[in-house]
Amino acid sequence: MDRAYWRSLFASMPYALLSGLRQHGWKGGYLALAVFVFKRLWMPMEILPGIRLTNWREAANYLDNFVLNELRQPEVEKLIRETEGEVIEAGVNVGITTRWWLALNPAVHVIGLDMMQESLDYTGKCIGALNQSSRWHPVVGAVGDSAGQMTVTFDDPLEGTNSLDNLQGGIQRTVEVNTVDAYLQRAPLRRPLLFKLDIEGHAAAALRGASRLLQTVRWVVVEIHHEEELSQSAALLTEKGFGLRHFHGRTMWWARLD
Repeated sequence: MDRAYWRSLFASMPYALLSGLRQHGWKGGYLALAVFVFKRLWMPMEILPGIRLTNWREAANYLDNFVLNELRQPEVEKLIRETEGEVIEAGVNVGITTRWWLALNPAVHVIGLDMMQESLDYTGKCIGALNQSSRWHPVVGAVGDSAGQMTVTFDDPLEGTNSLDNLQGGIQRTVEVNTVDAYLQRAPLRRPLLFKLDIEGHAAAALRGASRLLQTVRWVVVEIHHEEELSQSAALLTEKGFGLRHFHGRTMWWARLD
C-alpha cells in the first residue's frame, strides 16, 4: 500500500471509527473499516431506513458526508424534516445525498442536476428500489452561467471528481451547458428548501445562473474546491441576501437573511 493509505489509516480512520460506532453501532464501525482498511464493502448494508449501501463508493460517500458531518447541519435537517418542498442538487454522483434528503421527509422531492446521465440513472435505480421514484426528478446537463455545449473528458462516469476542466481520460462526450434557472423549468419546482452545489469548482458560475432560484430558496450549501470558488460564491450569495451560517471542512452553509 502507498503512503496515502497508511496516512489515512492512522490520521483519519480512528476518528471515523469512533464516530461510526457512536452514530450507528456495529454498522458504523464496519463502515469505517470498509472505507479505510479494506477499501471494499464486503457486505451490503442498510445503514438507515431508505439508505442502503452496496459498494465502497457509496460507503465512502456516506461516511464522509453524514458520519464525519461534512453535510450535517441541524437547522437544515430540521427544516427538511418539517417542511414540504424540494431540494435541488447540482452534482448527484451516486446519489447518497439524494437518498439522505428523501429519507428525512416523505413530503420532500429532490431535483437532481448532473452532466452524467449514468449518475442520474444509477441514482434513479437506487431510489426506484425504495419505491420512491415519484419524488426524484433528474435533469441531465452541466450547470453554468450561460447556454451552450462543452466536451467533457473522463474514464468513469460515476467518478465523483469528474469536471468540465478535466483533460485526462479515455472517453469524450459533448454535454449541454445551461443555467440552473433554465434547467429548473424542466422540473416541478414549487417550494425550494435547499440548493446544494458540489460541481468541482464551478459553483460561482452555477450561482450566477440561478438568480430566480436564489430569490426563493431558503438555504444554499456549497462544497468548495479552491479559493477562487470560495471568494466568488461568497460574494454572490452575500449580494443575493444570504448570510454564512456555518462552515465545516470544505462546505459552506448559507441561509436567506429575510
